[in-house]
Amino acid sequence: MPKITQVKWISILILFSILIASCGEKEIPENKFIYAKDGRLFFPDGKELSLWGVNLQPCLSWEYNSLFKLIGVPLRADSLKLATDNALDEIQKMNCDLIRCHLTPSDFTDNEGNLVETVYLDILDYMVAEASNRGIYSYITFLNTNMGFDIDVDEPKDHTPNFVENSFGGKLDRKHLIENEDIVNKSKNYISQLLNRVNPYLKTSYKNTPAIAVWEISNEPTYYSYKQVKETPYYEEFKSWALGQGLEDTEEDYASYRYDLVLNYINDMYDVIRETGAVQPIVWNCNWNKMINGHEEIFDAIGISKVEVVSFCNYPGQSVCKKPYTKNPVDLSGYDFSSFLKNSYTKEDWYGWALRPDFMKKAKVAYEFEIFYNQSAYLYPAQASFFRAMGVQMASMWHYSMPRYAPYRNGSHHLSLTSTPPKAASYAVAGELFRSLPLYHEYDTVSTTEKVTENYMYSYEKNISIYSSDEMYIHSGPVDDNELPEPSGNVKKVIGFGNSPLAKYDGNGIYTINIQDNSIEIEIEPNTEQLKPLWGKDFLVGLVTQLDYLTHHSFELNLKGWDASNSVIYRLENDVKTKIEVLDNSLLSFQAIPGKYLIEK
Repeated sequence: MPKITQVKWISILILFSILIASCGEKEIPENKFIYAKDGRLFFPDGKELSLWGVNLQPCLSWEYNSLFKLIGVPLRADSLKLATDNALDEIQKMNCDLIRCHLTPSDFTDNEGNLVETVYLDILDYMVAEASNRGIYSYITFLNTNMGFDIDVDEPKDHTPNFVENSFGGKLDRKHLIENEDIVNKSKNYISQLLNRVNPYLKTSYKNTPAIAVWEISNEPTYYSYKQVKETPYYEEFKSWALGQGLEDTEEDYASYRYDLVLNYINDMYDVIRETGAVQPIVWNCNWNKMINGHEEIFDAIGISKVEVVSFCNYPGQSVCKKPYTKNPVDLSGYDFSSFLKNSYTKEDWYGWALRPDFMKKAKVAYEFEIFYNQSAYLYPAQASFFRAMGVQMASMWHYSMPRYAPYRNGSHHLSLTSTPPKAASYAVAGELFRSLPLYHEYDTVSTTEKVTENYMYSYEKNISIYSSDEMYIHSGPVDDNELPEPSGNVKKVIGFGNSPLAKYDGNGIYTINIQDNSIEIEIEPNTEQLKPLWGKDFLVGLVTQLDYLTHHSFELNLKGWDASNSVIYRLENDVKTKIEVLDNSLLSFQAIPGKYLIEK
């Protein structure tokens, strides 16, 4: 046997080490999850995150009892799954790539925080899975009260009221979530079980689902003031804490107690999530504008807590209405919100706190927002510009009117592709603007609702918004021939409401045009007739918006290289192509009813 020299041994060992190292690298899975770094969120591939979407919640008893049930939808999984599919179809047409859902554990847990198989848990599984299959991210919030409705499920029949129901006694008071040790422990149990649950539709656990973008601990947490805590059993806990710290029973010392309480709660819940192996960024909810007033020490605690992300909402118009706003609706579509947006950016007790040094170390998301009692076609894009200036990387409108009940709905929060078409078109504009504007861009506080650039515009005065890129053109109202920005000569997709330089349509539904080299696909949404004001009381009593799928309207395309001489138009229905005639031999125009069309060269 030949002798192996020392040099050869060293060479063999080096080669063996390289092989082992390379094998080890292959065994390490690439990152598949959104992650946080240096106060920003990133996609798995390292690209800076921006996600635009809506709150969608077919898995909540509140959604069923306050909306679906009132129009006769049965509480069955098949009904709610179909409703979910149809809603996801619509939000994809608005180019959304995010859904948020704040869960109400009373829908599917027992009194110890253990998961219970109910229709609502099934629909949560289904919604997350179906969104994932479509390339839509989910933003999940673990804790909220039952929102005023008792559990109403068909299975199991002997459902035991859960820890949230028993603890809250039907009252909408989230303060117990942080203060009550028993609720905290049961919350931890529930969160751990949900994260470890294997979604039967995805065959993977929640914690290992890459399409879940972030975990939020609680929806809109609230806190006892010094005066309020004196009327609760938690007062003794504060006094005991103060005695142990050598402090006194004063409002100032209670602020110190509340700082410790909140900081410890956030960090404990953070650790519970991380102990399951979940790696997605974790969010703490900072509520609405001016929440910092009277809660300064709480925001200080949030600023140094372990969470990588903070969230806030934005509701221009909510403070304008007489309280309670649900009983005092008013049309705010013509209200000028320029000062609201300026104050939101410049005043620390509005949202300016988010630009403090401690919060610049955390990423930001807008968990909810809406243009309150408002059907304008410009304000969503104006909000999108504000969000990006604040560093927001995910934004989800509260809450999308699902197509099953949207025609019956009106009120303060109402967005629907079919029932509110100009508003929906402006939402699509806002989404593209949100994705294209740089994070922390220089915000124009002088002109917050009037803006024109080469790629986008929004105008309170004209009530319109437009987005134009090399391949996309979206407009939320009729566009004048000289209106900027103009569509590019290479446009591939159009989302429109009304006429534009590219198309003329005298119906009043949204239309989408997808342009390829040798074919064009067109989808026209139904026409609308308002039977009741969209800003009215949201009671779902009778139709609000009549959807018309039968009336013919003229549709005309004005695209370079396309005309009646070189094109054939088909209507698509149930996978059947039916040729239809052009209206003018020199124009690419035809009589259209809502539906799908194909034009081929």
